[in-house]
Formats: sequence, structure tokens, C-alpha cells
Amino acid sequence: MRNLGERFIAGWGGYPLVGTPEQVVEQIQAIYDMGIEGLILSWLDYVPELEYFNDRVMPLLRQAGLRR
Repeated sequence: MRNLGERFIAGWGGYPLVGTPEQVVEQIQAIYDMGIEGLILSWLDYVPELEYFNDRVMPLLRQAGLRR
């Protein structure tokens, strides 16, 4: 219950994806492997972090077969 409370405080119940682009892809792969096929993502500083995600993470997601 405490773990859930800490996650709720940190991200309103969300699951934080933090790390290098490779680590983020590994975490998304683990989530997918648990049977979850969709995610809602958000960023603290939306525009630059979304651009970074698109440039650095999306190609790795495509390479891993998690995105088209």
C-alpha cells in the first residue's frame, strides 16, 4: 500500500519510465510482456521532452517491434 501511495504522489497513480532511451524501451517491453498493449505518456517539460522521445526512443521502439 505504501508503494502505491508513493507512486500516486509521484505521478497521480502513473508508472514512471525513467532512464536512458534504451532503459525506457526495456521498461516498455516489460510492460508489454505483462499483457499491457497501450500506454498514456506525459512529460514534465512537454515540447522538448516529446521531441527527445520521438528522436531517441521511438526508433528503438520500432526496432524492438513495439511500434510501427
